[in-house]
Amino acid sequence: MPSFVHVARIMKGQREAFSETIRTGFETGAPALKAFGFTKITSFFTPELADGEDGLLVTVYEAKDASVVEKFYSMQAVIDQEAKAHGVLVAPHEHSSLPTNTPFLELTLE
Repeated sequence: MPSFVHVARIMKGQREAFSETIRTGFETGAPALKAFGFTKITSFFTPELADGEDGLLVTVYEAKDASVVEKFYSMQAVIDQEAKAHGVLVAPHEHSSLPTNTPFLELTLE
């Protein structure tokens, strides 16, 4: 299953609020996300490269293909949520490259 990575720089003092927003949104929307074509979504916080901010939120989407991610980020509800978060919870950023943010290494160790 293809994976796609999204990284957002969390604004200072907003780590908990942003993490809760992400957690609640994904958990509440899980049935719709599955129906949309996502097979797994993993989000985590990392303090690396904080530069006075609260670190990075990294989300890895697994989906049937890149079109699922493209359609998701073109939905009005997602656009509206991103507009609320940018500059308040996270530093403004683009999403246009998200469907091409694929792993350069996938190593299965079974």
